[in-house]
Amino acid sequence: MSSSISAKTVRVPKAAELIAAHFREAIIRGQIAAGERLPQEASLIAQFEVSRPTVREAIRILEVEGLITVVRGANGGARVNALNGEAVTRAAGLALQALGATIEEIYAARTLIEPPSARLAAESRPREAAEALWVQYKAEREATTDAERARSIAMFHSVLLAQSGNVALMVVGQALYGVTERHIEVSYRHGPVPGQSAKSIEAGYRSHARLIEIIEAGNGPEAEEHWHRHMTTAGPFWLSKVGKTAVVDVFH
Repeated sequence: MSSSISAKTVRVPKAAELIAAHFREAIIRGQIAAGERLPQEASLIAQFEVSRPTVREAIRILEVEGLITVVRGANGGARVNALNGEAVTRAAGLALQALGATIEEIYAARTLIEPPSARLAAESRPREAAEALWVQYKAEREATTDAERARSIAMFHSVLLAQSGNVALMVVGQALYGVTERHIEVSYRHGPVPGQSAKSIEAGYRSHARLIEIIEAGNGPEAEEHWHRHMTTAGPFWLSKVGKTAVVDVFH
């Protein structure tokens, strides 16, 4: 029987990639705990029957992915990192930069996913979600510099996605956090945004507080409607000067 798949289209993984995949799965499954060290280089060479360069390439792959940290010296080695959102944020930021995404595109995506997330939070975990969002709201109010405001506002959006109760949305929130933070920072750096005033900033804070109250009351449809209105209203405010800016440019 003929096949449209030729030998050239089938890529056999390199030995280093297979070794990296072996340890990646073990780390993700918790079979190797955070803080533990991977076997020494000589042990890996013997275990997998490969060359030293192959082992070192596998270690580099895991290091680039943020799964391990390599410490040089007599007491060094490859130590497993705690799994958190930093690796996700870093990888997403790099991908968005490489693909030429703009701030406007990021905001459009967030406008699509955040309102339904607010609904899920209200319907599935109103008390827990409201508690987490009130903590972040307090951080917003206590921010005294533009950088602090950028971090706290970006984190509010990330917490909202996390509190939806949907793991995939939580990961998306972590992935977009760094880009959202830099977007807000750059917006502040570009000088006064048209319409930006103490009054408009206060209105944004009040909208955040209102969302939390709606979620706390367990009203999913109203939470979704309110947050969609918030995002579409705030869009021109945050995108007026940097909407067409490429993501790669806000990281430099």
